[in-house]
Amino acid sequence: MDIRVLNYFVTIVQTKSISNAAQALHITQPTLSRQIRDLEEELETVLFHRGSREIQLTEDGQYLYNRAIEILTLVNKTEHSIRHSHEVSGELYIGMAESQSLDIIAKAIKHLIDKYPGIKVHTRSGNGNRIQEELDQGILDFGITFGPYDDRKYDSLPIKNRDQWGVLLPKGHPLTQIDSLELKDIINYPLIVSGQSNIDFTALAGLGDYEIVATYDLLFNASLLVKEGLGIALCLGGVIPTDYDQSQLDFVSFALENTDPLQVIWTKQNRQSALAKAFLTSLEETLKENYSELKKG
Repeated sequence: MDIRVLNYFVTIVQTKSISNAAQALHITQPTLSRQIRDLEEELETVLFHRGSREIQLTEDGQYLYNRAIEILTLVNKTEHSIRHSHEVSGELYIGMAESQSLDIIAKAIKHLIDKYPGIKVHTRSGNGNRIQEELDQGILDFGITFGPYDDRKYDSLPIKNRDQWGVLLPKGHPLTQIDSLELKDIINYPLIVSGQSNIDFTALAGLGDYEIVATYDLLFNASLLVKEGLGIALCLGGVIPTDYDQSQLDFVSFALENTDPLQVIWTKQNRQSALAKAFLTSLEETLKENYSELKKG
């Protein structure tokens, strides 16, 4: 596949027609149509449903579009890193878990953009599995994850974890009446849990039979299931707001303190851009400032 033709294909999808794409790309419509037909012949598939007023992707077309976005992002990042290897410029991609402890990351990003106003930072929410996968593919520059990671593949910078594990549940649930919640208190209720492969449920298994009725990548989706009464969600506090009058949900934290490590990770093999190095410097300085404030407090 030609990178140029992949860009043509993505432009067609995003502008919703071949004529719009041809105008945006400054090429003729017959030329663009021929390029797409050649691409379909090369891949031995059909990428678009013909005949509709707006472009509609086939299943293979949607798959190619998703992958083409990743490929073009990586190509653009690589080209920029080589051409501007000594300049703090361009775009930074950070995969982030859901956590109120990541306010420190927001401060570091703010300091970075204040210092280099021409840059752009993209944050992507996701669980640890997805973040590590996109780090390995070169889509992300940094990932922020909970729990263990492979230190043979990744360098890291630890962040103080201020999150607390607990359960998200409907208002008025019996567990809201327990002053000091423990794991044994939740196993009789249907559970909604994180789908991350590094989450360890052996502690639950030692307490007896339990039922997992659903898993989630992002807690917002799990909160909708909780509202519908499907079960209670095992999660970190502070991600879903519950302290307002119209909230249908409550969060009850466990008595046991959270000891999960939280860290920024990046691949050892990839050469870091000047922008990536500047972000690490900004983060280290922000962590020092924050630590000093905590000591004073």
